Amino acid sequence: MTTWQATWKPPRPVHHNPAVVLDLESDVGEETLKKAFSKYGKVESVLRPENETFAFIYYQDKYDAEKATSSLDGEQLGGRNVRVRDGKKIFKEVSDWRSRLLQEKD
Repeated sequence: MTTWQATWKPPRPVHHNPAVVLDLESDVGEETLKKAFSKYGKVESVLRPENETFAFIYYQDKYDAEKATSSLDGEQLGGRNVRVRDGKKIFKEVSDWRSRLLQEKD
């Protein structure tokens, strides 16, 4: 006899930290990023700060985010090779942007 415990699969973890895309050309928009990153799973949202060379890609599934990060790192996007990293880490570009936002609020 098969029990529910034998067939139950735990839910996949939600990925609360975004993938960070660094070294973007200025003409690469959110739709272009969403199209490129959707090949690896369902993208919840894309945040591309204006006049910055980076973007945040939010996935529903942690494993999709990891797959996209490893697959697209070093690939060409918009005419430039981009770096794709886990969003849990702090990068100089992101840190500088956050500092400017905080200074604008003061």
